[in-house]
Amino acid sequence: MSTQISTITPQQLDAARRRGQYSGLLDVRTPAEYRAGHIPGAQLIPIEEVTPAAVGELFKRPSLGHEETLYVTCHAGPRALKAVEQLREMGLSNLSLVEGGTEGWEKAGLPLQRCGNAISLERQVQITIGSLLVMKVLLGFTIHELFFAFAALIGTGLIFAGITRWCGMAKLIAQMPWNRGTECSGQAKA
Repeated sequence: MSTQISTITPQQLDAARRRGQYSGLLDVRTPAEYRAGHIPGAQLIPIEEVTPAAVGELFKRPSLGHEETLYVTCHAGPRALKAVEQLREMGLSNLSLVEGGTEGWEKAGLPLQRCGNAISLERQVQITIGSLLVMKVLLGFTIHELFFAFAALIGTGLIFAGITRWCGMAKLIAQMPWNRGTECSGQAKA
C-alpha cells in the first residue's frame, strides 16, 4: 500500500482516552480474544465482518473514519493493519493503528478489561495443530505408515498459511461456540 498509515502508541491513546479525546477504538480480533482482555472502551467487530457500514452501525457516528479518527487494534498489529487497508479501500480515510495492538497496550502496563478467561485464537490453532501432528505420528507408528503422510499435509498447510497469511484452521476454530459471543461486563484490571 503506497499511503502512509497513521499510528498511535498505547501511551498516547491512553492519554487521549483519559482526556475523553478519542472518538472510537475498534478491536478486530475474535470474540474469545476480546473477552480475554481488551483495551477499555474498545468495540468489537471481528476482522471478517469489518466494513464501513458495520463501523457506523456499531459506533453510531457517521463522521468516524472521516472527520474523526477511528483507532484500530488487534492482538499485535497484522489484523488491524489488514482492517485499516480494507476500510481505506471502502472509503474511510481517517484511521490510525494502535502500535503493538492489545499486546503492546498490556506490555506498557496499561489496564485491560477482561470478561473471563479465554485462550487466544493463535494459541488455539497451535494447540490443535500440535495435537493433530502428535496423533498422526502415533497412528503412523501403531496403525499404518500412511498416517505420516497426513502429518506432511498439515505441514504443507502451515507453509501455505505462513506465505498467504490465510489460515483455514484459524477460521474454523473462530467459528466454534466457545469463540462466539461478545458479552462483556468485566471491569478494567491492571
